[in-house]
Amino acid sequence: SVMAEQNEQAVETSEVFQVTALESISRAEIDVQIATAHRFPRNVTQFKREALAMATHDEETAASCFYKLTRKEKGGGVKIIEGPGVRLAEIVGSCWGNLRYGSRVISEDNQFITAQGVTHDLEKNVSASIEVRRRISDKFGNKYSADMVAVTANAACSIALRNAIFKVVPRVFINSIYEAAKQVA
Repeated sequence: SVMAEQNEQAVETSEVFQVTALESISRAEIDVQIATAHRFPRNVTQFKREALAMATHDEETAASCFYKLTRKEKGGGVKIIEGPGVRLAEIVGSCWGNLRYGSRVISEDNQFITAQGVTHDLEKNVSASIEVRRRISDKFGNKYSADMVAVTANAACSIALRNAIFKVVPRVFINSIYEAAKQVA
């Protein structure tokens, strides 16, 4: 009995040490990234030039930088919803510099999947965490097939990532690139 208690305490101590060690490693990695970001600050002029060149590289790339959806209105009319897409967010994230970003599924039940997008500007210490919820069941409550759940999860992750990046990188730097991509497309 005493031996069993000692073994259990050793396992608990080991688990606490592993979590603490993992947290320490993660914090150290982020600290190094922040220090590097401060040593090598972003150049907004260079960002604009690189992002514009990437977003307008060709018609296909430019067209992928925005979305356009049609929705029926209550009165029977059609409404067009458009805005900057995830490909533009990826270009912005890549060119902005000193930025950590990513997305993941954080929950799933029989009706919804929830994805989280996270962005951290290491230079300005501004961060955003955005959650997006998408239905994974039809109007009768039947869950989508595994393939459709995966497609929906990927879409939710993309939307969450886009929203998180655009929450951190000021829109004033994105608008002209977005408009130029629409013109090229």
